[in-house]
Amino acid sequence: MNKTIDKKKNIWYELLRFCITGLVSALFDYLTCQLIILAFSNANINQYAITAISTAGGFIIGVIINYLMSTFWVYQNVDKKTKTKTPLFIFLFVLFSFLAMVISILVMLLCDLVVESSFGQSISELSIIDLFKDYGWNFIAQGIFWSYAISFVLKTLAGLIFNYFTRKYILYKAPKEEKQEN
Repeated sequence: MNKTIDKKKNIWYELLRFCITGLVSALFDYLTCQLIILAFSNANINQYAITAISTAGGFIIGVIINYLMSTFWVYQNVDKKTKTKTPLFIFLFVLFSFLAMVISILVMLLCDLVVESSFGQSISELSIIDLFKDYGWNFIAQGIFWSYAISFVLKTLAGLIFNYFTRKYILYKAPKEEKQEN
């Protein structure tokens, strides 16, 4: 029996597209976050404000990319595809993304508190460029770098999990399958 896989309906292909979208969005999120941290590195601003600003800025860029990729590539088996471009849908997408951003910020701030109590240095004050200036290529061997990297991954995973479930089961619902008679 030869079964052809419908890549629009196959959950594994959708999950793969979602993960690729998440990685692309996370990359832009990360780069934006680093640029903001670098921009505020000499400013006299509270470290928690820098964490919130950089996380929010990165998340905004990530959300824009994520919406475009989700709407036009990830969710191909959607009931009433035209509704994904309506103002209400976009509002809900942004609202859920905002909630994911709040979750992400809380995770990053919690990680920052843990890292600061362990290393005596806040990860919100870190920039890859500063670490490279201080340690050269050995910055990769520094515990503070890995603390930041792990914190960033945890923050990103929290947002991704929330986003997947809200998008899959609330926003981009698949059409209901009609029961086939045998």
